[in-house]
Amino acid sequence: MATDRLVEKFKHFIDLGKRKQRKKLDKMRRLLKKMRERERELKKELSAERRENKRKRIKRDLKVLHAQRTKGVKLYRKIRDGD
Repeated sequence: MATDRLVEKFKHFIDLGKRKQRKKLDKMRRLLKKMRERERELKKELSAERRENKRKRIKRDLKVLHAQRTKGVKLYRKIRDGD
């Protein structure tokens, strides 16, 4: 799944109310897993890529994806623990 699409799906979860978030916890967990897998793929691509322009794009995507996934993990834990 493309990075932009994963980030858009994640933004949808952030905007939900707490009651709805609890119902969506399982989907959120799966989405975070996909984001983690995509992050690993991007790291592999980055290590193999030699062209500077493409490396910059991969680094940017990786940075955005990591930041969004970090927010997601915090939100997931907050919802799961009931805070």
